[in-house]
Amino acid sequence: MRINIFKALVIVSFMIFTSGANAQLLNYSSKDSINGKPEFEAVLKGRLKFNGIYDIKGNLHGNSTFGIHNNDVDGKDRPGIWVDMRQTQIRFDGTRRFKDGKEVFARIEGDFEGGPDNKSTFRIRHAFVQYDNFLLGQTWSTFGDADMWPSSLFDWDGPTGMVESRRPMIRYTGNLTSKLQTELALEVMEPRRLYDYTVPENSSIYYEPRRLPDFIATLKYNLKPGFIKVAGIYRSIGYGANDSFNSSDGYGVSAMVNLFAGADKRNNFQFQFNLGKGITDYFLSVGGSGLDGSVDRFDASKLSLLPVNAGYASYQHYWSNQIHTLFIASYNKFNGKDGSLGWESMLNQYAGGNIMYDVVPSFTVGAEFLWGKKTLEYAQDPNKSLPASRVNFGFLYNF
Repeated sequence: MRINIFKALVIVSFMIFTSGANAQLLNYSSKDSINGKPEFEAVLKGRLKFNGIYDIKGNLHGNSTFGIHNNDVDGKDRPGIWVDMRQTQIRFDGTRRFKDGKEVFARIEGDFEGGPDNKSTFRIRHAFVQYDNFLLGQTWSTFGDADMWPSSLFDWDGPTGMVESRRPMIRYTGNLTSKLQTELALEVMEPRRLYDYTVPENSSIYYEPRRLPDFIATLKYNLKPGFIKVAGIYRSIGYGANDSFNSSDGYGVSAMVNLFAGADKRNNFQFQFNLGKGITDYFLSVGGSGLDGSVDRFDASKLSLLPVNAGYASYQHYWSNQIHTLFIASYNKFNGKDGSLGWESMLNQYAGGNIMYDVVPSFTVGAEFLWGKKTLEYAQDPNKSLPASRVNFGFLYNF
C-alpha cells in the first residue's frame, strides 16, 4: 500500500510538471462565502526531492544528511555514492472561516523518511490546528523559528549548530506592539527522541519518563523584511536512581537574526547562536544522539547535563532571477568534563556552499559541497579528529 501511494505521487507529479512550467496546485474552495472569502478552502501540495550524494572523505556513507557528529574518529574513509527520494513531501492545508472574522487553519504534512533500513515509510512532520492566538499540535519548535532555515540548502538536516526541531506543543502568540511579538509554549519530545541522554548498561541510573513539558518564551522584533528573535527554554529532564524519580534542570537561550539586504532582496543573511545545558534534543542535526547528558563522573546516581554552545551563519545571493548561491558555516561544542562519555569536549565543524538554478519558479536543480570535522578532546590521551567532505546534487520540484 505504501509503495502504491509513492508510485501514485510520482506519476501525478510527473503529469503536472510535463503539463507546463506554471503547475497549478490542487485546491478546493467552497461556494459559500463569508466576508467576501470562501467559507472553506483546502489545498494539496507536494515537493519532490532527488537527493544525490557522493562522499569523498569520512565515514558518513549511508546517512542522507551530513551529520558530522556521526563521523567516527577511529574509522576509515568510506567514499561512495547515494541516491534517494525519501525527503519527498506531501502537505494538506485547510482553512475554515467564521462570521466573527476568525478562522481555523490546519496542516498535515509528511515525507518518506520514516522507518528503519531505508524502507521509505510515510512519516508525519507537521500536524496542527491554529485558531486565533493559539496553536495545538506538532510543528517547528518555538525555541527556533520556522523562517530560520538557510534558503536553498540541499542538506535538509544541515547546520550542526542550528536549533530547529518539530515538537508536539501548545503555543500562544501575541502582539505586544505593531512590531514586537511574544510566544509562550509548552512542548514535549517526539517519541523517536524519548531517550536523548546516554546511560550505559549496568548503570545506577535508568530511564524514566519526564513529568513536565519544556517551557519556552520568546520575543520577536519584526523588520521590513526579516526579524530579530530571542528565545529562552527551561527543561526538567527525568531519570531514575535508587528506585526513585529524579530530575535535572536544563536551560538555554537562542538568538536569531534573519535579514534581507537591498531593495531587490537579492541578499539574505541569517545568524543563530545557542547557549545552554541539556538542550541538544532541540538541535536539528544532533538531536536524538544521546548528548543531552550522561552519568555524572563523580556521582554515579546523578545525571549530568552537557553544556553546549553552538551556532551558524549563512549568506545567500541572487546573481540573477534564476541563479543563486549560498555559503554557510556552523559548529557545536560540548563540554563533557563532568560526564562519563569518556571525552572532555566534542567539537563539530561544518561549512559549505552551493549553486542553484531555477529552471522555472517551481523547479530547481543544483550542486553543493560540504566539509566538516569532528574533534574529541581527552584529559590524558591525544585528541582525535577526522574530517569529512561530500557533494550533494539533485533537484527540487514543488507542485
